Amino acid sequence: MASHTTHPHKAPLGHSIPSHRVLGWCSHCPDRSLAEEVMAWQLDAQDRHAEEDADGPFGAATQWETCPECGYVGALSVVEITVRTTTGPKKAGGWKYCLNCEAVPQEAVCAGS
Repeated sequence: MASHTTHPHKAPLGHSIPSHRVLGWCSHCPDRSLAEEVMAWQLDAQDRHAEEDADGPFGAATQWETCPECGYVGALSVVEITVRTTTGPKKAGGWKYCLNCEAVPQEAVCAGS
């Protein structure tokens, strides 16, 4: 936190409260620019997304197979969704879809059960 703020949810008059709350400063602070603030927000967003993506409770895996309907090789996307639980990963669902003939193989309707 910057030394010129007294409370994490307050900012000097005319300054950005969200910037002071998250970054500890804003572009109205001495020796700071708007470009610096924009870059700081972008870096903050990248860090948050990296944290969310790195160890989230859900996972997805996609395999490409031969479609049983049209026989086109590599056109059937087989997606499996997993969720992490205290006992380990569990299959939560999924689907199959052919990009060539738009078929949805019947066994995919009951995926996850």
